Amino acid sequence: MAPRYSKIFMPLTNVKDKEFLSRPMGCKAVGFSYVRIKPGQGATYVHRHQVQEEVFITVKGDGTIILDGKRIKMAEGTIVRVAANVWRAIGNDSKKDVVFMILGAVAPKSFPLGGRTLLGDGIPNRNKVPRWKKG
Repeated sequence: MAPRYSKIFMPLTNVKDKEFLSRPMGCKAVGFSYVRIKPGQGATYVHRHQVQEEVFITVKGDGTIILDGKRIKMAEGTIVRVAANVWRAIGNDSKKDVVFMILGAVAPKSFPLGGRTLLGDGIPNRNKVPRWKKG
């Protein structure tokens, strides 16, 4: 039987590019990770999902999210929920690193692409390349 709770310590200064935390925490239904993005960098394409909604939280710095082609600033503390069918990409148009927390769902083993960190139902559009600005 899995433990009833788990605890880890992940100071934001330790966050590298991506820190997938669901599996180390023993989560069965919650997917979440930290993502650090350097100035002028970000996702190299947009994507959407079949059924997965996501929540993006700016926990450090000032980030940017692109939703269906609209560029939206995400100051520290901003929380954005994105429906599955919305094209999205996160990046950093500022002069300092930004750290996002991304929340989703862990797939049940019966899900067609199960076993990944999140539902794994992403639909990439590699022809839509976001242009990130460096502050």
